[in-house]
Amino acid sequence: MLNAFIYISQFIFIILAIAFLYCCYKMYGLSYDAHNDTLKLLNKWQKIFILSLHFFGFVILLGAYENKLDIIILYIQEVLFFLLVWYILERFYKKTHLLLWNLTFYFITLSFIILTRINYQVGERQFYMAVLGYLIALILPKLIEKAAFLKHLSWVYMAISLLLLIAVFFLGEKKGGAINWISIWGFSFQPSEVVKITFIFFLAAYLYEKNRWIDIIICGIPSLALIILLVLQNDLGTALIFFIIFITLVYLSTSQAIYFFGGLAGGSLGAFIAYRFFPHVKRRVVAWQNPWMDIDNTGYQIAHSLFAIGAGGWSGYGLTKGMPKSIPVVTMDFIFAAISEEFGNIFSVILIITLIVFYIIIIHIALKTERRFYYLIASGIGCTFAFQIFLIIGGVTNFIPITGVTLPFISYGGTSILVSASMVGIVQGISNMQTSKKEGEEDDAKHQPKKQKA
Repeated sequence: MLNAFIYISQFIFIILAIAFLYCCYKMYGLSYDAHNDTLKLLNKWQKIFILSLHFFGFVILLGAYENKLDIIILYIQEVLFFLLVWYILERFYKKTHLLLWNLTFYFITLSFIILTRINYQVGERQFYMAVLGYLIALILPKLIEKAAFLKHLSWVYMAISLLLLIAVFFLGEKKGGAINWISIWGFSFQPSEVVKITFIFFLAAYLYEKNRWIDIIICGIPSLALIILLVLQNDLGTALIFFIIFITLVYLSTSQAIYFFGGLAGGSLGAFIAYRFFPHVKRRVVAWQNPWMDIDNTGYQIAHSLFAIGAGGWSGYGLTKGMPKSIPVVTMDFIFAAISEEFGNIFSVILIITLIVFYIIIIHIALKTERRFYYLIASGIGCTFAFQIFLIIGGVTNFIPITGVTLPFISYGGTSILVSASMVGIVQGISNMQTSKKEGEEDDAKHQPKKQKA
């Protein structure tokens, strides 16, 4: 009976993914106000699709695992979490960007299912960190709207960034080949994840009114110092993300392509130097070129990732029917391979498209923002998400060498989900500011006295 349900669920998951994506398409560009009936209807259907995905996933987990009471309790907690967050949004954020929130809920639902399937304790911890992350994300929009002084703290952001990364050398722990974790009172976090936000705020605060070549050099020196610190910690994936954020925001601030393409040329030179002088970089490049040559050692991860993606086929093995645990670090770096194996390649392709929509929504919000400081922040956050998604999916599919970054909202990682949720909260605050300003202008226009005819 369970096997039959798992088989049927493969197609249910695909249908739900297509339906959710279709609602994304229909919601894109709609006016976000409380009286938009079409928007409310589509938002309602997206909630149904998210809860349905969550329900069918946990029904399978309940049937497949012995710890049934734990699965039921976790399921109820997660449903209450979704309902509570939706209630808070409807009660206190009537003009919020519903589609952006729902996209993150879709991703986190998939994360809850696949991580609990791999390891119950991992899935449970992911849920608790998601609760904390969304608590922060629900507070941040109000803070962003009120805190006009944020654009005057450029060097404060840089000082925080440098202190956090320097602290790693004294308090850091080595995990996965990189020294990028700090443990305090039993709680571990990655300072480099937090610095993503402070670094974006530094660049936005500095560049929103300074874009001469000398200004680029002044902000480039401490930015280079951050990247060097990350390289020394062997956190090359994050260093690459920081570099892309820098050249992207410099280009958006100056509108001069020479900075962007010149930065890419310099980055290519840096990558070549890293290949020559960092043994672990060379091993990853060799594994990327031919993972089958040393399949039991350097090519083990990527080879098993490709096996999982290929073995799943178009519709997947079915939830709980694959072997994701055979892939090292599957809950973090290779979560996409686990999804492809059990949910299928059709579902995975739809997931990639949905992730692209997520990026497009953030950029759409950035482009509508008239204040340059907030435009740069939203653009930097969008760039961070987009490049991180490209690195993780590109690495898992062997399109590019593995970089060891996480898939936002889906991969396991407490700091990652806290920072990702916080970034969305910041973007929501920027979106709310723009919506409030537009409504204020419309309200002023309505109350202006009509001109009398001569």
